Amino acid sequence: MAWKWILSLTVPILFILILQYRFWFDDTGMVASWKLQQQMTELEQDISAQHVRNDWLKAEVDSLRRSDDLIEEKAREDLGFIGKDESFYLILDK
Repeated sequence: MAWKWILSLTVPILFILILQYRFWFDDTGMVASWKLQQQMTELEQDISAQHVRNDWLKAEVDSLRRSDDLIEEKAREDLGFIGKDESFYLILDK
């Protein structure tokens, strides 16, 4: 009679423990859900930063399309452009 009582308590308790484990720690459980939520937040921040960078690049491309002066300025800064009627002097410090 005692073993029936122990068995009637043990089986439901084991069943509840298994369900709790699956609820919290399984691949589809709460812990995995929290990790995915954190990853989504990080990706949304990264996407937001990429949108800002893309907007800046679009504005720069539009400026380059509208103005030859800006193209010349970029060529001077980035490529060391020197015009036909200009002279280049390099001054070295001792």
